[in-house]
Amino acid sequence: MRVLMAFFTLSILWPCPRWAMADPKPPRVGDVSGSIQGNVARVRFTLRDAFTPEMVEALKSGIEITFRSTVKVERMYRGWFDQKRGEVRYTCSVRYDALSRVYRLHRDDGNEILPDVNEALDRMTRLEVSVPVWGEIERGKPYVASVRTRLDRVGLSEPLRSILFFSSLWDVETEWARGRLSTP
Repeated sequence: MRVLMAFFTLSILWPCPRWAMADPKPPRVGDVSGSIQGNVARVRFTLRDAFTPEMVEALKSGIEITFRSTVKVERMYRGWFDQKRGEVRYTCSVRYDALSRVYRLHRDDGNEILPDVNEALDRMTRLEVSVPVWGEIERGKPYVASVRTRLDRVGLSEPLRSILFFSSLWDVETEWARGRLSTP
């Protein structure tokens, strides 16, 4: 009887194999690219693995989800510090309107009404941002864009913000991602 009890206790307390505890992939920024024309850099990037199934269900329930992205443009120097040439904070949010049964997408550069959740998620994760660039752009020199995105909890209501503070499902913040920019 003691052997059975010890086996049962160990089987409960023994950690699960790694494959059984599959963590969701961390969110990341990918495919950073763009070009500089005149005094404006057009930076394109994709936000990957940002929406967990729980977040999609919350979105369908009417909870607004907002992402804030920081986009920097820098001139690269070999063996020296890079020089920042521009920076923008870009906000993109989506909310389901239950009365009209559409998804309302709000961006810093305009608003859209989308009929489908998949289309709304696609528009939230594929972005193109205009960054004003100061200083003279040197032709043929290397320029890079750095992008970082995080979930903004400020737009959530107070009870929901307090509950989600303890939930790791809503911890969406990416590392910095870099990509080259082409110059004229």
